[in-house]
Amino acid sequence: MPEKPKISIICIIYDVAEFLPEAVESMVSQTYENLEIILVVGMKEGCDTGDFAICEKYAAEDERIKIVTTPARGAGDARNKGLDAVTGEYIGFVDGDDWVEPDMFERLYDNLKKYDAGMSVCGKFSEYKDRSEPDPEAPVREMTPAEAFEMIIRGTGFFFHCWDKLFRASVFEGLRFPDDRYLEDRYVIDKAIARAERIVYDPVPLYHYRVRGNSLSRVKDMAEYNTEADTEFAAFATGIAPGLKNAADAFLLYDHLTCIQNYLLYFKGKPENTDRMRKKYKEHMEFVRNMGGSIRTNPEIGRSLAVKRLLALYAPWLLAFITKRHVKQLSHDREFQ
Repeated sequence: MPEKPKISIICIIYDVAEFLPEAVESMVSQTYENLEIILVVGMKEGCDTGDFAICEKYAAEDERIKIVTTPARGAGDARNKGLDAVTGEYIGFVDGDDWVEPDMFERLYDNLKKYDAGMSVCGKFSEYKDRSEPDPEAPVREMTPAEAFEMIIRGTGFFFHCWDKLFRASVFEGLRFPDDRYLEDRYVIDKAIARAERIVYDPVPLYHYRVRGNSLSRVKDMAEYNTEADTEFAAFATGIAPGLKNAADAFLLYDHLTCIQNYLLYFKGKPENTDRMRKKYKEHMEFVRNMGGSIRTNPEIGRSLAVKRLLALYAPWLLAFITKRHVKQLSHDREFQ
């Protein structure tokens, strides 16, 4: 029986020594054995995180492991260094602080071949300190790029991440992650989906995503980055699937309103942020105001989103009050979970 084709797994690593052994062991223990495991270790001058020594130990024990060292310049740059080292016919990703089920890559590959797809996607476990939350059960779906874009926009299945997916290597020919932006996955996954042409999604959870640093301050910092990335994604997606325009507008309206809420809650009156955020606030308000003509004609914009828009425009003090109460309740719920 001929050997199955090689899968290259890119694992980006920086300051995750606490979690790294679990990640590497989950890769070397895969039931799919023809692997190339590329450990991309971010190195910061004068700072020994302990990551490299752990990688060396595993590389000495398994010849499938290849170590790539690079100056720590962010996740996008590290993923690109991994892509440069790939020799396999298929490409997968595992982040250094996560881990995977033993049969993840075998199932992804089998589905990819069964459905003649360019991209195969699985479900995930969201791993919190005190609990594990699996994605809900659902049947396997075969999708076009337009249907995959719709799933992402509506939040009804998989999302922008690259780590729950297996790609034909040809999908990434000439495609690179931005090395100067946060949320680097979001700027690439749309192009990868379009190139894949056919996508298969099996929601069975096989990837363990470790939820770290999910503080309210992190949420506020990421809102602007989310909106910037989602704006580009929506433009690309609707360029291929114009029928998603209404859903994309609702998707972006939610993003801009979230940024406005963050401004009202965290930034207003703080001198170190006022000038920069005042400009951003005006941009978000302009987007929200310009959506007025679409509110009645866009069935994707629900009542709660429409009401939030009105509050942002005409009663921001009330929106701030409601937001503060919501944040307080979230904090209370997290404390007692």
